[in-house]
Amino acid sequence: MSQERAVAASAVRLEELSGWSQELCRQELPSVLPRLLSMYQHSDNWIEHIQILKIIVEMFLPHMNHLTLEQTFFSQVLPKTVKSFDDMMYELTSQARGLSSHNLEIQTTLRNILQTMVQLLAALTGCVQHICATQESIILENIHSLPSSVLHVIKSTFVHCKFQTFSRLFSRRPILFKSS
Repeated sequence: MSQERAVAASAVRLEELSGWSQELCRQELPSVLPRLLSMYQHSDNWIEHIQILKIIVEMFLPHMNHLTLEQTFFSQVLPKTVKSFDDMMYELTSQARGLSSHNLEIQTTLRNILQTMVQLLAALTGCVQHICATQESIILENIHSLPSSVLHVIKSTFVHCKFQTFSRLFSRRPILFKSS
């Protein structure tokens, strides 16, 4: 048994998976995907959550059967992804209320939340790009969680921007994006 296969047979370690070839990902998909999905469901921190999602989308999604995407991936991952996005939006809103040019801790927290949200959006974008790049005809029933999840994220973002009263913060907006 090769060293790569021994890794597949043992517990899934995210650092090791990121070094796998596309061929090994294709071969080990049936055994590794359930473990990744379980890790994803049981992760309770946003960073780990995003790391697992990124690995699944970038390395394993290209090898999944398009007819079973909804059952094997989207329905298992997207509800928690949307909930995480909503939680991040709530935390962003809560933390932003205390933002000032003198509160470096809140600035750092906001920057970290925004960076995590960008990574989550990149993973969703990867799912959409994968579906759009597919040459096969895709039936909406086979991916129905994806459009509703993406639309939820878009709507939540625009509603947040529309209804938040951050006008007093707009003059401080550059504070968030300055390098430390």
